[in-house]
Amino acid sequence: MAKILIVDDEEEIRKAYGLLVSGMGYEVFMARDYNEAKSILLSEKDFDVALIDRVLPGEEDGMDILEFVRIGQPLCQTVLVSGYPTFDSASEALRLSAFDYLTKPVQKDQLSKVINAAVKEKRRQEELLDSEKNRKDYEQLKTKQDMLQHDMRSLLIGITGFCNLLVSRTLLDETQMEYLRQIQQCTLQLEAMVNTYMDINNLERESFQIETSSFDILEVLRQSRKALRFLADEKNVDISLVFNKHVIAKNDVLIFDGNRMFIQNAINNILKNAIEASPQDQKVEIKITNSDKAILIGVHNWGTVPTEMHTTFFNKYSSSGKKGGLGLGTYMADLVVKAHNGQISVESSEEMGTDVLIMLPFSNGR
Repeated sequence: MAKILIVDDEEEIRKAYGLLVSGMGYEVFMARDYNEAKSILLSEKDFDVALIDRVLPGEEDGMDILEFVRIGQPLCQTVLVSGYPTFDSASEALRLSAFDYLTKPVQKDQLSKVINAAVKEKRRQEELLDSEKNRKDYEQLKTKQDMLQHDMRSLLIGITGFCNLLVSRTLLDETQMEYLRQIQQCTLQLEAMVNTYMDINNLERESFQIETSSFDILEVLRQSRKALRFLADEKNVDISLVFNKHVIAKNDVLIFDGNRMFIQNAINNILKNAIEASPQDQKVEIKITNSDKAILIGVHNWGTVPTEMHTTFFNKYSSSGKKGGLGLGTYMADLVVKAHNGQISVESSEEMGTDVLIMLPFSNGR
């Protein structure tokens, strides 16, 4: 069971956070200030996440606890919470390798999402360490790519935090807001790239087992369309969603047992490729159908895949005609589909355009 430390001087907030986190199935420890937190951290080892209020009574504050955790329990993921966010505190949290930086009042859904993500990151780091005899060996064998991923993710937290502060704490004119929207769009693209690298590293390991849960796969498709809307708008490309031969409705639901994060990143990559390959002013269409045994997803665009790439479309580093393309998006999608015991294929011609077809079987039938 994951161990979560909650540090906040307001008793009602501590109890509210504790009730939420314990309801998620985690073991909760609480402290009201630096001294109580330090005592707990010295007596209890292997915390997974520390949720720390920025402002605390006494000489030492949340930043001091952040530093204490970083030195004493470096694998513990820290989340800083502030009711009075500033650029300085966001920068300091980034310097101390905080997993995330939240602004009060924190919504329940947001807190649950961050805690779960932080626990998974702790587990990922533990798996890497377990593969070596000790931390020293791990540090010596750690690749440049691993370090780059960590650094990129830390910078993403900073960029996102600063954008949120600009939106919530400053007055911006329309031109400045447009610049900020462009920064946020670039951040989304970079985040997708980092997620792709991390997914590939995990899925390529033979010993890796995906964690599964039930989720609405139609909502995954809606989220992909929303996240990539800006990219489609640049080419005036419409993205349509069709479920069982009708335009998808708000109340349509299709539950699937799998790993939502991996599926989301795979769909994002396939849809991004389709938008980039689509001719200007054309349509990209996502068609979803389901039977008792499987879900079928088809992503169509009116561009074409070069003939020589038909057999290498899902190969690692396979790319053609895309400026800056690394050829990892379709490779990652292939790994994700296979990890779910599914199949993925591509069909392309000048007359019919290109279809990427995904079959995801239900785990126990329907």
